[in-house]
Amino acid sequence: MSDVFGAQYLVLPTEAEEIVERLKEQTPEQVGRSTSWLEYHHAMEKLNLQAHQSAQHKQDNFVVESLLTFDKFPTIISNLLSLELWKGNILPLLRCQDQDAASLRLYFVVYHEATLTNLFEVAFYHEHVVESLTDDLLLELVDYCMRKLSWLIGFPRERIAQVTSFHKSGSELVQMMQAQSPREELEPERLHVLSLSVVSRILDKHDALLTLVALVENPPWTHKMTVKLPNQTDGGEQETKTEVKWKKFVDQKWVFVEPGDLLALTTTEAQVWLAIYYLLCTKSAREHYEVTQYRKAQLLRIRKYLNELLVDQLPLLADVQRYLDELSIVQVGSTSVLGKNGLVMEAVPYLRDNIVRNFRQRYTELAREFDELSTNFNRSEDLQALAELYQMEGMEELLEGNKRPVDNNVSDKKVEDEETNGQDGLADLVPTRVRLEFSSSKKTGLTKKALIMELDDNNNNNDEDDPIQEAALLT
Repeated sequence: MSDVFGAQYLVLPTEAEEIVERLKEQTPEQVGRSTSWLEYHHAMEKLNLQAHQSAQHKQDNFVVESLLTFDKFPTIISNLLSLELWKGNILPLLRCQDQDAASLRLYFVVYHEATLTNLFEVAFYHEHVVESLTDDLLLELVDYCMRKLSWLIGFPRERIAQVTSFHKSGSELVQMMQAQSPREELEPERLHVLSLSVVSRILDKHDALLTLVALVENPPWTHKMTVKLPNQTDGGEQETKTEVKWKKFVDQKWVFVEPGDLLALTTTEAQVWLAIYYLLCTKSAREHYEVTQYRKAQLLRIRKYLNELLVDQLPLLADVQRYLDELSIVQVGSTSVLGKNGLVMEAVPYLRDNIVRNFRQRYTELAREFDELSTNFNRSEDLQALAELYQMEGMEELLEGNKRPVDNNVSDKKVEDEETNGQDGLADLVPTRVRLEFSSSKKTGLTKKALIMELDDNNNNNDEDDPIQEAALLT
């Protein structure tokens, strides 16, 4: 759709204002239960997509401004914390997880967390948004992001291949990686606008730098796997050979990479290094971060990764390299001396604690109520709502924005096709792809081409002759 001036929008500014104005807090007892919550989820998804479209086209981001005008960021933060609590304490107790009627609704609930964090990622590009939030809200966001990164660090690497399919913990793993982005925007680049209590919580309480060191040393977005390839012997017999393949998390999906391309930075890896730069080399960070003997030893562990190829891709890392070289020859104290210059009183977030206090005695009760309500969920209606959302005009261009320019230049697709043709021998390595085609043509009679969504699945494919299965879901 477009306004009177011809500008293309997924959501018109007037409609976005109406949606924002109607936003309300969603407590854990409301999550995923009713059609009203589903409407709220789709409304937030529309706002998120429109905010990304405005950023992509370098337009005025009226979604972010509307959220500021109507003071809805506190509401969204509260909803995010409620959803996190629901996922961690109520979702594991549900008995309806494997039922068809409830599976799609549960996916909406799990995916909603990624929607909210994705919206914050766009919002925190604007410095005035960070400045508008109170310290209490910023502390909640800092703690939320650090909980996600801690989960990501502690997740067993050998299980990553098992849970990166399109279901359950696979989508959760993707969300943990996405949770980096708002944290990168909130903490390093905006450090100079944060209060002393927030900076102290980032650098001292959570020691975000050492968390980033752990991510660099053991990255969850790089995965080594052993695969079996068909091989023909000199005698003409077929046998299999074992080969090591590498995969990287690129553009929200796993792709195979050649060993020679492992040092090429992805967006996710670059964010970690940029965060390290801002937390090490900026004035505001150096003034507050005390380097002890232990911290020095941990920080110097990433020095070996700062090679010429990495610095060529991110030239500002030369400052990090220089800082670590200087740090290696400097004598520092063996213990912390925070008692001399630390805060006498520490700001403590309370919003999440209040939610936990109000609902921790009701987890089993809420799970039982959700199981009872799940029998009334209508999968067809949920699919229809999903189809209507993702068939809005301009949606396909937005979703493919990271793959090709806005002017629909097809050169990238041509290169991609050539690379695909050269990898026919790796056909059985490609995860099963399930194409879901949503169409409302039966009810509306529309002939508009339905958007195809590809969902990667790493489960073993039983049909070796046809690795791609298509399912047309008509509502």
